[in-house]
Amino acid sequence: MYEWKLHEIVDSGLCAKCGTCVVVCPNNLLKFENGPKIIEECLKKGSGMCYEICPRVSSDKYQIKIREGFKEECYYGRGDIEGQDGGVVSTFLKYLLNSKKIDGAIVVGDECWKPVSIVVQNPDDLIKCAKSKYTASILDALREAGEMGLKRVAAVGLPCQIAGLRKLQYFKYLAKHDEERAKDGKAANLPKIEYLIGLFCTEKFEYDSLVDVLSKHHIQIKDVKKFDVKGTKLCVYDGEEHEIPLKEIEITSGCKMCRDFDASMADVSVGCIGSPDGCSTVIVRTKRGEDIKKAIELEEGVNVEEIDKLRRLKINRFKKELARRRKNNEKVSFYWLADYGGIGKRGDGDYFVRIRAKPGGWYSSEEMNYISKLAEEYNGRIKLTNRGGVELHGITGYDAEDVALKLIGRALLPGSEGPLVRATLACPGEGNCAGGLINTTELCNLIEEKFKERPAPYKVKIAISGCPNKCVRPQIHDMGIVGVKFPEVDEEKCNGCGRCADVCKVEAIDVMGQLSHTNYNVCIGCGKCIKECPSEARNVKEEGYLVYLGGKTGREVVEGIKMGIMDKGEIIDTIDKVLLVYGRYAEKPQRERLSAVMERVGKGKFLDEVRGLMKEGVRT
Repeated sequence: MYEWKLHEIVDSGLCAKCGTCVVVCPNNLLKFENGPKIIEECLKKGSGMCYEICPRVSSDKYQIKIREGFKEECYYGRGDIEGQDGGVVSTFLKYLLNSKKIDGAIVVGDECWKPVSIVVQNPDDLIKCAKSKYTASILDALREAGEMGLKRVAAVGLPCQIAGLRKLQYFKYLAKHDEERAKDGKAANLPKIEYLIGLFCTEKFEYDSLVDVLSKHHIQIKDVKKFDVKGTKLCVYDGEEHEIPLKEIEITSGCKMCRDFDASMADVSVGCIGSPDGCSTVIVRTKRGEDIKKAIELEEGVNVEEIDKLRRLKINRFKKELARRRKNNEKVSFYWLADYGGIGKRGDGDYFVRIRAKPGGWYSSEEMNYISKLAEEYNGRIKLTNRGGVELHGITGYDAEDVALKLIGRALLPGSEGPLVRATLACPGEGNCAGGLINTTELCNLIEEKFKERPAPYKVKIAISGCPNKCVRPQIHDMGIVGVKFPEVDEEKCNGCGRCADVCKVEAIDVMGQLSHTNYNVCIGCGKCIKECPSEARNVKEEGYLVYLGGKTGREVVEGIKMGIMDKGEIIDTIDKVLLVYGRYAEKPQRERLSAVMERVGKGKFLDEVRGLMKEGVRT
């Protein structure tokens, strides 16, 4: 047996048998025979793309969700192609092909009800695939489509398959590097997946078990015209109708660890549950998925409770299997923890749950008491982060989701992890620190309201300093904000006492005769001289927020460019446009910080585009 990292998933019965690992392997080292198998030696021992793309290693749902902006709109309808429960999927694919939105569709046909992945380019061929299959399959026709030269496709799959393909779409953001290259230096030739169409699924049957059970009921699978699942029965039609208890048929072991009934990662999810006979329920989840409304007349009135009932069924089965594995000390991958932001694995195998810092790092005593009690309840430890957040460490994988849900219930958001706008760091500011010139918490609230967890090519860190002391190092953040007050002298009131020069830390003030003079090439705008003047002879010449852009720290330190003094509205607009331009030019997600993109594009050009968007009033 060749060494392969995914053996830990496959051999432990966790594998969903979605086949995504087989599809993406650029060296064709894997094959699918009732599950994935490695057939040649892998130089990476399977620690490459096949492992990173596996939906049973990590769902990565949170990072995908904030980019796709998933929603849930429920409708029902029927198509104009004869098929299972109204032919909705086939009709939608026909529309996409005829309107040239895709070059082909990746669907599942069958050979005597054994699923076979095929590429469909002619809408007339869709009728051949318009029926439900209930056994494990693989969408390896995606590779065939690429070899045929197809550029854009739609893929129809079960929830596990959709989860894998969605990870493929966002691979660079999730894996932090480009697609794996083959020995010839090329990645697998795969088309762009434009639409993901998911099918409702409670479980997949093992094909051999299905054939055996049918035989015991004196049914030959080659004679079957249609299968359907109704409650706890498999309905089989071969000229007559037969009902077989589902419990007689062996299901894929990985299905017991599945939590997704209605393909929650798809652009559109389709199934018969909750709709009138002869129709399908259609759940639109993304902006792209709304295109189905152009193909089919959809109506409201889906019985959502019927869908929720099967969602609960899968969750309950999942919990039962999880408890069984825990009791028997069997392998569990905790893939679903990536449904949430801020949950990460520790070096010792346990987990931490990070709470996104409250604006300015301020917490109420009730919040801190609750966090402390939660740590005590789950035998965890509390760590304060350098951005004002709180982490609960030493949480077991079995408990991490419960901890996250309890925090969410108290409006304590787990998150601020990955390629997104991280929690805004702020010093105490005006009213809390003697040197504070601005209300840092108020500005922090504005930024968090607009940009909290907003996706970005890489992490984006923002810091607010209440004065030019820069205690939170705003100049080495992606965006830094500093409160400033620059003075001017009231010559009629100034008597040359020199108190202003005494308190100036940067020696920007000289007293000549009975008048003080400020060197604005040296003055940093701390405003201390204004406060300390006993004659009230120093007034505010200019005040506001000095903004830095493109700083960073870590393996290298880069100081940001001073953009000038702004008001609150300009700051919010600037952050927004910086993120737009950053997203436009970033070529290496999770590898290029803002400073690197600005350097590559040219700082002048980058800033000109930011200012241009601000001037045009472009909004997101």
